Amino acid sequence: MPLDKITNPEEFTLTHDSVVLHTQGKPVACIIDKNIDNESRYTSLPNDPSLKASLIGFLNKHEDLGLLMGFKLKIQTDTEFFEYTVYPTDEFIDCVIYDESIFIINDKMDNLFRLRRIVTDQFVKTRSEFEKFKQMMT
Repeated sequence: MPLDKITNPEEFTLTHDSVVLHTQGKPVACIIDKNIDNESRYTSLPNDPSLKASLIGFLNKHEDLGLLMGFKLKIQTDTEFFEYTVYPTDEFIDCVIYDESIFIINDKMDNLFRLRRIVTDQFVKTRSEFEKFKQMMT
């Protein structure tokens, strides 16, 4: 599916905010989960480096803001399912491309979960692709 041909835009409505934090001078991509109930759910996620999640990129047309680039992140285990739809900043996307990891944090900036292996589908995978998307957005 081309990124700008989403059949159901409601499926890609913003659910979480993104932020870039700097730890020891290095930018880190984070998704903020404001749902207090979820904090205990993250403990059920296995601390297993083989755990994978899918990251599906998209372009979404917003009535007031125009074209937005975003992604849907899904993490699924045998017992839990987490889903995040985010409209990230350029710096956030840069972090995901180069570091290939995303942190889930709460409002207090506490680390709830770190995802290191991300399987991408129809999402920016290289710097040149990133530059192409940036040109499309302007």
